[in-house]
Amino acid sequence: MPHLEFNIKTQNADHAEMVLAMIMPYNFEGYLQEENILKAYVNQDGFDNDAFEAFLKESNLIFNKSTIQHENWNAKWESSFEPIVVPYIDNPEIFACVRANFHPINNDAKYDLLITPKMSFGTGHHPTTFQMIQEMSVLNFENKIVLDYGTGTGVLAVLAEKLGAKKVIAIDYDVLCYDNTVENIEANNCKKIIPVLDSHCTNNNEKVDILLANINLNVIISELKNILEATSQGTQILFSGILIEHKDIINTALIEHQFQNIQFKSKENWLVIYCTKG
Repeated sequence: MPHLEFNIKTQNADHAEMVLAMIMPYNFEGYLQEENILKAYVNQDGFDNDAFEAFLKESNLIFNKSTIQHENWNAKWESSFEPIVVPYIDNPEIFACVRANFHPINNDAKYDLLITPKMSFGTGHHPTTFQMIQEMSVLNFENKIVLDYGTGTGVLAVLAEKLGAKKVIAIDYDVLCYDNTVENIEANNCKKIIPVLDSHCTNNNEKVDILLANINLNVIISELKNILEATSQGTQILFSGILIEHKDIINTALIEHQFQNIQFKSKENWLVIYCTKG
């Protein structure tokens, strides 16, 4: 089956992560990261090549394209997946370790997260996921209802259950992410996570105590009304997937929607935001 291979030039590892986040909405089947090149693969049938190339040019990204036969890019990517160790915020001890099933258990980590990524976003490698995991270490999840919007691999949902949540709703619009979340729920023996295939942040009128949204600026802003409907006064919220350069935009949107206790932190070029519903 013919596929398209896009070779996108990147400046460094951080830039490659940024480009990956930018192109993920185009639903590529696989990625490979090499030195200063991000390779992205997609079935050419039904793919809007003109729109994607226009996007790359508008984003000032240098690329070339070729037609190739299908390969198991997931297997190649997974084989290079290294464990991620996330310390507590103000403590060098290990809060969580995100690993694949072929990695040994890190006995120094308080929480062991077994995640087979299948190309879904959320292994802890990206600064946004790393920060979300770290910030979760200071929230009280015991007996709470949690909503993980844009769950990706389900890593944050899995951690929320391990931290004591009584119910976790894990939402993603991508069927590949949904399937991957189901696999990772089973791999971690989780019983309290409900995976949901949906593009909107909704919880059937049941208010949540903690909301996690590691996604992107445009989706977060477009879903703020739904986020307000899914939460109650005092609900704690963590947002990520937002570049530092967009801090003023998201801050203005949160203030307009009357969120309170807005706090920003950053890692590399990415923000993590804590706030509460007013």
